[in-house]
Amino acid sequence: MALVVCLVACGCPSSPNGNGSTPTTYLNVTFDAGDGPRGLCFDGEHIWVASQYSGDVTKLRASDGAMLGNFTVDDGARRVCFDGESVWVACYDADSVAKVRASDGEVLGIFHYGVRPRDVRFDGEHIWVTSHGGCTVAKVRPSDGYLLARYAVGKYPQGICFEGENVWVANVNSLDVTKLRASDGELLGTYPVGESPRFLAFDGTDMWITDTDSSTVVKMSITDGEILGTYTIGKAPYDICFDGANIWVSELNDQYVYKLGADGEILDSYFVGGAPFGICCDGENIWASRYVYDSVMKLYPEE
Repeated sequence: MALVVCLVACGCPSSPNGNGSTPTTYLNVTFDAGDGPRGLCFDGEHIWVASQYSGDVTKLRASDGAMLGNFTVDDGARRVCFDGESVWVACYDADSVAKVRASDGEVLGIFHYGVRPRDVRFDGEHIWVTSHGGCTVAKVRPSDGYLLARYAVGKYPQGICFEGENVWVANVNSLDVTKLRASDGELLGTYPVGESPRFLAFDGTDMWITDTDSSTVVKMSITDGEILGTYTIGKAPYDICFDGANIWVSELNDQYVYKLGADGEILDSYFVGGAPFGICCDGENIWASRYVYDSVMKLYPEE
């Protein structure tokens, strides 16, 4: 296990802070993952990392980053989610989704729900999978992987997010997001977003969407799809998550992660390097994948 610890002083040239606040010192620590790590998720105790080229998921103990297992799933593992018992992995190159028992990493099933599964999310009851090539989203029963329904969305659907009642899907090529009622899949709205909406995060009130090609993050009302704000974040904002108070965005060009307030103001930014395709929060700390370096970085405030 490779472990590197360093200090990042927010507000210094390597981590600019534009809000004039007192600089905060952060520690970062880096841990090995698979070949080409992308998506991450937290299961309550562990971080799971999907790696594209090695076709596996890595299980890391969140408290200290210890590697507890590396489990082969299928080709092109990109995104991952946890349903309370099992980890689900979208394997883009294999047109498959793998179900992995979280306790021991045993692969419980390999399922096929559409062409090029791009994201996978749990809504508290069902698993949802976007089919990037099929322009659909699948609703799946997690107990046995049974396909309950498939719903048409926009062109090249990518990210999925659940806000308590409805499922939202970002459609890269139709330049919009789709809102579906989770209970029955009824289409409730289609709302235009920028030039290439990718991934989404819900902050308890509003939906946040990365729009990579326009270098922005969009804040949207979940009630009617009204755009409440558009914020420039680096050059290529990609993945996004909510930590309970702030929005965090990974950016591929400058290779920073950005911390945003509820008003879209950049509160801090931290250099990660290595193309951070994925980002998640473990309740206290922020984790980002480093695609080029086959590792993940954990950011946590110095005590």
